Amino acid sequence: MEQPEPRAASWSPGVLWPSVQIALGIVVVVVGLLSDSPIGLLLSGLAALFLLPAGALQLVRRPRLEVVDGELAIKALTGTRFVPRSEVVEVRDLGIPRWGIRQHLMRIEYTDEQGREQLDVFTRADLGTDPRDVVDRLVGLGFPGRRASD
Repeated sequence: MEQPEPRAASWSPGVLWPSVQIALGIVVVVVGLLSDSPIGLLLSGLAALFLLPAGALQLVRRPRLEVVDGELAIKALTGTRFVPRSEVVEVRDLGIPRWGIRQHLMRIEYTDEQGREQLDVFTRADLGTDPRDVVDRLVGLGFPGRRASD
């Protein structure tokens, strides 16, 4: 007997790249502290200033996008935003030519609790998978939108 497909899903970036960023940031700090050069200390401090928070924020914002009880949960720096299915205007994929290849993005249009229109755009790095697959899954779960093949 075939099991019914679950009506929930989540997408998030992997933990490998953010962990590498944090480790590199720590290594850069140690190398900067061990160097005798003030310029080396300054440059390593600046590099660590970008690497450490970037890696930590990617780990904190997991899962980036999730379907919870028929609502989209979008995790941002300011917290998690819950968007009811009825407030989602459209979920679709965008193919953007960049550097000679087509980069795929996913856009979600919705109305927030104050009645303002919002637009969120997600990349493969945000979702941890191909955005076209996420669009297909969200449309399959009943969110309004167009599948990648449409």
